[in-house]
Amino acid sequence: MILASKRPLPRALLAGGILFVAAVIGGVAWRGHQATGAIDTSGAATTQAPGNEAANTDESPTAILLGLARTSIRENRLIAPQGNNAFEYYMSVLDLDKTNATAQEALRESFPQASDQIDRAILDKDLDEAQREITLLREYDPDNYVLLILGAKLDAQRKLVTAEDEARALAMRQAAEGK
Repeated sequence: MILASKRPLPRALLAGGILFVAAVIGGVAWRGHQATGAIDTSGAATTQAPGNEAANTDESPTAILLGLARTSIRENRLIAPQGNNAFEYYMSVLDLDKTNATAQEALRESFPQASDQIDRAILDKDLDEAQREITLLREYDPDNYVLLILGAKLDAQRKLVTAEDEARALAMRQAAEGK
């Protein structure tokens, strides 16, 4: 049995996997297009100007990642789950094209909402997930003051949880000794 690792997959590995899947899908689509002989429903052969195919559907890795990111936003997967969220897809787009305005704008606009989600994770004591999410957002904006505040809040919550655990352990020891 293979145990799941808590280590995040590198974005390069995620992007590579997506590129592989895109290549396979593109190959299958191209073979299907070639097999039909570009025949329309009337049976007459159709002609298409070169380059029109690309204008109709953009299957570049960047376009695929942007589509996945938009789907993630619609499905409320902004920063979670790990490996399948809008932030990671947009960051992968920037790995491919550092000047991609769509990804840069989407990350900038969604940063406040992502920060709120991290704050909720800290309050819900989902501390490991909150740490992962802070690390993800730091990849985008390492000097953001909101992330400094969230990091401090996370550290304080960890100390509080540790103190609560120690108090419970002490109470259990005392109860065991009292019997």
